[in-house]
Amino acid sequence: MNKTIASLTVGALALFGAQAVLAQSSPTRAEVKAETAEANKAGQIPGTGGGNVPDAATGTKSPKEQAATSDTTRAQRKATTAEANKAGQIPGTGVGNVPAAAAGTTSPKAAAATSDTTRAQRKADTAAANKAGEIKSGEANIPEKQK
Repeated sequence: MNKTIASLTVGALALFGAQAVLAQSSPTRAEVKAETAEANKAGQIPGTGGGNVPDAATGTKSPKEQAATSDTTRAQRKATTAEANKAGQIPGTGVGNVPAAAAGTTSPKAAAATSDTTRAQRKADTAAANKAGEIKSGEANIPEKQK
């Protein structure tokens, strides 16, 4: 019985001793926060805007930061954007003479708006293609095993 009590005591002391050693090796939350604040004030953390960190190290400014330091008003930016859109300088808006490759694919609505065929002609072409079997619809897409 004395051996059992002695074994348990030694085991408990070893467990508590190990915890004490591990607790001493890791810094506390307060120590980590203080260290981070010092590094931030010294400018050693890029992207925080503190210290003498060069722009190349901090990266680019966010749009919010750029707008905060901009000397143009929102109305001026909206006007310039509207002018560029009307001139067709903004790809993907479907306005102006932007090449199709730059603007991406045109929507069916935009394609129909610029089409030189009438609706009746398109319907007739579609009906003819469907009759010829060029348009797969309904059961044409189902594999033979599932029919």
